[in-house]
Amino acid sequence: MEDPTRAVSRSESLPKETRLAKRREFLHVYENGRKLFSRFSVLFFAANNLPYSRIGITATKKIGKANVRNKLKRWTREVYRRERYPLALDERSIDVVVNLKANAVNATFDDYRGDLSRALARVAEQSRG
Repeated sequence: MEDPTRAVSRSESLPKETRLAKRREFLHVYENGRKLFSRFSVLFFAANNLPYSRIGITATKKIGKANVRNKLKRWTREVYRRERYPLALDERSIDVVVNLKANAVNATFDDYRGDLSRALARVAEQSRG
């Protein structure tokens, strides 16, 4: 028998199918979606026909070397992974593309997390309806 005092655990991983990977998927969001600006990124979002939301991340070479770009992409995935349930992003079935700005390199994780969390909350609010 299960212990009722234990919290119900759900997977906190970010499965591969929840990521945008193909160029045409990114182009669809850019062409058909809406744009939202934040301090460290520009977010594009558009509805999809899937039972879950997906995220795509772009980090150009203007941002820095590969290790810097990869760190910022890891941070972005982590924030999205933690915010998708509280903001009910999966219930909205949207594709989100996060274009990182060059000034994100100088951000601390806490600043970056706060900025992206606020931006994702705005995406969730604007994607209703």
